[in-house]
This record gives sequence, C-alpha cells and structure tokens, in this order.
Amino acid sequence: DEELMKKFSTSKSLKVFFEQLDEEEFSKEICPFIDKQISQMINLIRHSRIPLFFKESKYCNLYEEDCIKTEKQNSKAILNFERTENGTSYSLTIQLDKDREIDLIHKKNIPLTNSPCHLIYDRTLYRIDGIDGHKLIPFLSQKSINIPPTVEKKYYETFILNAFRNNLVTIKGIPIEWARPHLTTKLILEENDASLHLKFDYGKYPYSPADKKKSVFFNEKNGEFHFFQFIREKETERKIIAEAEKRGLTLTTDRFILQDSLTNIDENPFFKLINWVNSNTDYLKEFNIEILHSNQQKKYYTGSQNISIEVKENTDWFDLYAMVSFNNFKIPFIRLKRNILNNIREFELPNGEFAILPSEWFSKYRDILTHGEKQDNRILLKKHHFNLLNEGIPDNQQAYRKKYEQLLSMESLPQSELPAHLNAKLRPYQKDGFSWMVQLYSIHFGGCLADDMGLGKTLQTLTFLLKLKEIRDLKSRHINGIKTSKVASLIIMPTSLVHNWENEIKKFTPKLKAFKYVGINRKGRNDLGAILKKYDLILTTYGTVRNDAEMLAQYPFYYIILDEGQNIKNPGSKIYKAVTQLQAKNRLVLTGTPIENSLSDLWAQLNFLNPGIVGNFAWFKREFITPIEKRKNEEQQFKLQKLIQPFFLRRTKEEVAKDLPPITEQVRLVEMTPEQKKLYEKEKSEVRNSILSKIEENGIERSALIILQGLTKMRQLANHPVLVNSSYQHESGKFNEILSCIKILIAENHKILIFSSFVKHLELIEKEIAKNHWEFSKLTGQTQNRKKVIDEFRNENQKKIFLISLKAGGVGLNLTEADYVF
Repeated sequence: DEELMKKFSTSKSLKVFFEQLDEEEFSKEICPFIDKQISQMINLIRHSRIPLFFKESKYCNLYEEDCIKTEKQNSKAILNFERTENGTSYSLTIQLDKDREIDLIHKKNIPLTNSPCHLIYDRTLYRIDGIDGHKLIPFLSQKSINIPPTVEKKYYETFILNAFRNNLVTIKGIPIEWARPHLTTKLILEENDASLHLKFDYGKYPYSPADKKKSVFFNEKNGEFHFFQFIREKETERKIIAEAEKRGLTLTTDRFILQDSLTNIDENPFFKLINWVNSNTDYLKEFNIEILHSNQQKKYYTGSQNISIEVKENTDWFDLYAMVSFNNFKIPFIRLKRNILNNIREFELPNGEFAILPSEWFSKYRDILTHGEKQDNRILLKKHHFNLLNEGIPDNQQAYRKKYEQLLSMESLPQSELPAHLNAKLRPYQKDGFSWMVQLYSIHFGGCLADDMGLGKTLQTLTFLLKLKEIRDLKSRHINGIKTSKVASLIIMPTSLVHNWENEIKKFTPKLKAFKYVGINRKGRNDLGAILKKYDLILTTYGTVRNDAEMLAQYPFYYIILDEGQNIKNPGSKIYKAVTQLQAKNRLVLTGTPIENSLSDLWAQLNFLNPGIVGNFAWFKREFITPIEKRKNEEQQFKLQKLIQPFFLRRTKEEVAKDLPPITEQVRLVEMTPEQKKLYEKEKSEVRNSILSKIEENGIERSALIILQGLTKMRQLANHPVLVNSSYQHESGKFNEILSCIKILIAENHKILIFSSFVKHLELIEKEIAKNHWEFSKLTGQTQNRKKVIDEFRNENQKKIFLISLKAGGVGLNLTEADYVF
C-alpha cells in the first residue's frame, strides 16, 4: 500500500490516500499497474524453479498440498457463439493443446490478473491468451450465457463482432461470407504535427498499417444476420509504404513524417510536407492514393507544380518568358515576384486553394526577380546579370551563356592576338588581363582590373586600347576606303599619375595619340568636340572632371577608364556624381584596392561600370554590407562574389610570382601642391642667388659646400617644406603620394620598406602611420637594439612598414620579407 501511495499520490498518509481514491482511478490506473507487476513475477516463477504456494489467510504455515504447479505453455480462449430461434448461446473453451481442455465449472479457480489473464485452476497456474480476466468470471460458475433475441443485434454489432476480430471464435447458425472490397489508400494532411495520416480503406472499412485485427464485418437485413470476411492486400500495402520511404518519408505507427535529411530547422515542416506531395504526384497516381485535408478552413493545393522558362537574347538584355503550371492553371511567373522577394510561401490559386511554393524557387529565382524588370508577363534581365541564370534555367535554354561564361574562368578565356605596334613584351598574366578586357569589350560589359600595385595595370590597359584602335580602324573603313569619324576614350586619374600615363603611352604605344586635358590645356574647352575626333585618348584628373562635369557630360566618349578607381568610393561625393554623369559606350576601372574601408567602396565602382548590377545602394547595404561586415555571413559573401566575378579580375604578387622579374622599378613624377610650389620657387631663387654670389666671390671649386647645402635644401622642400620651415602649415604633393601608396599596399597585405636620408622626414611619415593605427618598425642612428627591430619586422606579420634612414640601414641588410621599397 505504501508503494502504491508513493507512485499514485502526493499524500503522506495511507488513510488520506484511500479516502481520496475513487473507483474509476483505481480501475483505470492502479489495477493495470498491479496486473503488470504480478505478471512480471509470474513470468519469473514460470521460467525458473522458484516454488509457488497458496497460503490461506487463516493458516500460519505452508503445507506441501498448498504448492501450485505452473503451466509453462500458454492456453487459448475460444469464444463459441450459436444462434437459434431462442437467441444466441455464448460459451467459452479453454484449450491447452489439441487434446486437452480446461473445464472451469465446479473447480477452485483463483483469477490473478485481468490483462494478460492469469488463473489458478485446480492448483495449477495458467496464462490464458485471447480473453480479458473480467470476461472469464461468468464462466467460472456457468457453462454458457444466453443472449435473448431482443438485444441480439446490438451484441452482434459490438461485442460479438469485436470478439470475432480479435479472438479465436466459433460461430454456428450465421453465414460467414468472403468478400473482395476495393483497396483505396488515403493520406490525410495533419498540420499540427506535419504528418500524413495513412489509412487503407477496403470499401467503407478503414485500417491503419499497424492494425492486426481480422477483416470481419457484420450486416443485418430483414432479421437475417451475416458476417463478411476478407483478406487485406498486405503486399500492396507494403509496396506503398516502401515506395514512400524510398522517396523520403518515415512511417511511425500510422503516420508518415519527413526523414531527417529532408527537414530544415529554418523551414516550416508542414510546407515541406506539402511540397513533398507536390513533387510525388507520379507515386500518388501509380498507387491510386487520395490526399485529404484535416483542416477544412484552408485547403492546400496538392497537385504538381512546374515552372517552364524560355530565354531570348536581345541587344542589351535577356527576355525571360516564365510560366508556372498548377495542373490546369497557367500563371506568369512574374506574378509570384512579391511572394519570392518577401519569403511568402503561400500563393492563392484562382479556385481558392493555397499552393505552397517550393523553397528552392526562393533561392534559385530570388536574384533574377530582384534585378529583373517586369514588362507585360515577361522579365527583362540586363546582360551583365547573365551569371544569375545558372541554376534556374533548363540546360536547353543555356546556349546563350557560352560567350559569357568564358569570363568565369581564366583557363577557358580565349587568348586575343596582341596589337601589331605594341613596344612591349607582356608577361603571361598580363596577356590574360588584356584578353579579359577584349572579351568584356566584345559583349559590352564594364570591368574592374584590380591587380596588385606594380603588376602593370597601365600596360595591360594601353595594350587593350591599342587593340581597340586596330579594331575600330578596321571597322570604320567603308567599301570606298573612306574612314568614318570616331571619338576618343577618356582616362581619369589622380594628378600624380598624368606624367606616368603620358610616359608609358610614348614608350609602349606611340601609335596612340593622347591629349592632356589638364591645367592650361583646358583653355580650349569649347574645342573639345574637335579634340575627341582628333585624338585616341584624353588624359585628365578627378579634380578636372569634378570642376568641368557639366561641360564634359555633353560629349560621348568611346571608353571611360578610371585609374585608382577607389577615388569614387563615396556614392555621395561630387566626384562620384560627376563621373557617373559622363557618357560612354564602355567603362573600365583600374585599382589595387577596390575595397579600402567598406563594401560600399565596391558598390560605387561596380555601379559606375554596369549600372544596376548590384541594385541600388539601400538594397546592397541590406543584402550584402550588413550581413557580411556585421554578421560574417559566408552565404551572402559567396553570393556577392558570384554576382561580380565575371567583371572583376584580381591577381596578387604571390599568385603571379613566377612571371615576375627579380625587381621592377617605377619612377613616379609628382606635382607639388600650389603652396609648396610657391615656397619652392621662392627658396630656389634665394639659393640660386646665394650660390652665384659665393661662386663669384670664391670661385666654383671653393663653393662646393654651399652648392651641396643648396641642393639638400631643395630636396627637403620637394619632400616636405616642414623639413626646412617648421611653421609651414600646408600639404606636400610627394608626401601625399607616399601616403596614398602606403594605404593601397597595406590594404593589399604587402610589407614595405621606406628609406630616407632625412630622419625628420621619416618622423613625419611615422605620425601619419600612427593616425591610421598601422604597426611599423623603425631603424635610425638612434636605434639601440638594431637586431630586435629587424627581427620584429621579419617575424611579426602585423608589422607591415619599416622606416629606415639611409645612414643606419643603407648597407648590410637582407630584408626579403618586404616586396615594395620607397
């Protein structure tokens, strides 16, 4: 009693426990528990040699005659029914084996448990299968039970039918007929637990897969009783279950659920289940399976859903004719745009049913619908978005891709023939870059060449421009040999690079006629139209374009090329707005650092190259900048790379090291700032006058020191006037150029050596380095532990810059870790 109280009550008192205990709880909860415990004991006794005794309550001792045998073999209960004119007789047979039966009447019987039924009969313990202990009790005192005609039908419909299905029975006086009802399989959609309830219907009689009861039914007509019996099509049932499991379902008792491999924690499992139904209509049709809905308020579409896409190519865009089929409904795919872009899976069909759009449609077609434009019932997609059509378009609609997909891999890129009048030998990677530009030009795309500093972006571009001149000269000839007019290409660059471009044009591509649209050359601005026809290239600066934006925007250019394209990285800047207003058939960006601070730098350059390729800035920020920069979302990072890959070529020094010479030397000519130049010219006059005076006074040989001092002062002024005049408050052109180059190389993860004769000059650079929080090493005559400083630069990856005075480190150093020297 105490153990029962512990299990079934929180009470601490047996008296309270029994007072609170009602009959229903006792019969439904406690009795089955006690039966279970006793049955376990009996199993141990039956299969071991433990003796069992029956002890009368009035005796204190146990006697040999109290010993109870245990029958190891289970006995069977057979229910016997016989219908006569006087009603139906119901009796019970307990069969031990073929030849032995137990007669319960007039014996000392002790029922022990109800389910399973255990009984002590004539000092022997039996287990009786096929009957509940309660139903055994009437037959301990009588041979049979009579069911009068007035209640016969009710007994046959309930008790006798249930006995027939679940027990061994004999029936006399009632015909038993065999039937062959048609099998119908039903799958009922259950939204609550995302399952398909499986039922096998034989005529009007439903069975679950785990149902083991006999297939028996009762019928009464005009007082005539009949039993109908049939055999279930077990083999067909097994095939239906096996095929469903092969297709991704798992059967649990009488319900199918999706296998773990098909589930996704981020996806509604019920929607996934409906999509399984949508995708397996062939299976449902083959086995004649009917889909039903447990939720009558909303009916879901369970037929097949397919999308067909036809692609037609136009001059600047693709026409996508896409249609979605929901059985008899044909709906233009563009009507699903709101659903796809807003992750709304339910789409209402004209008949009121709700189709659940497949989750893969959202990943396959979201970008197409984001960047495509609606026109009637078709989608217009600009050609620079060709890479978005990879997965969503059938193979037979992908012929158009062949000429574009070569941009996706340098290995498959066709090599273009170099122009005839090029005065340079290109390295292999430079030939690849040139061929890539030619391929972009042939399909009217803009591109960004983002090679590391020093890999020859200018040379690759000039080679390409010379090739264009050859192509255009060839195309512009009429049959009669007269050339048509052509317009020049515009190259925009920082002021410090104008001399460099001019020199490289003269050196490598002298056939290209270039005009410098800077400074005093801008005086002929009204004649720019004539200049564009006369020259191949117009060289100008970002500052000039900003100032002359309105005038320059009136003229169409053949190509617009931005060198150091990161100058337009701020979409809100005047220079970005000025550059994007310019007219051009083709566009190109050159930069060693397409991303200096944020992905917004990249958006500005890509939007200049191919307007709309990465959406508007708000969309780009929401889709890429925030997920990638703040949440490190690798999926969005991959998606962005895929989007821009065809128009973006970047090679690092490490990647092309085998093609590079031991050393490449570049000389950059830099304009002084106006304030610097004014001071320089003033000091130059004073130094010249002082030198001439000393030469006149002492002769040239005795004036060497004053000449050297004068030249040194001019060198310092060229570096930065602060080296001479500490009160100087303005900028230095050369100093700005050094900082600009350092910033690029740090972004490219290079190590840099900076030498100077003037320690004070190194200190100026050091201040700027500190402002940018770059780590550096420094070696001057004041350095105490020379070895430590050198080792830190060599071994610590974060130290990218080494400031060295020529006097302290000009000889005896072998710093192979650095790959750039100033």
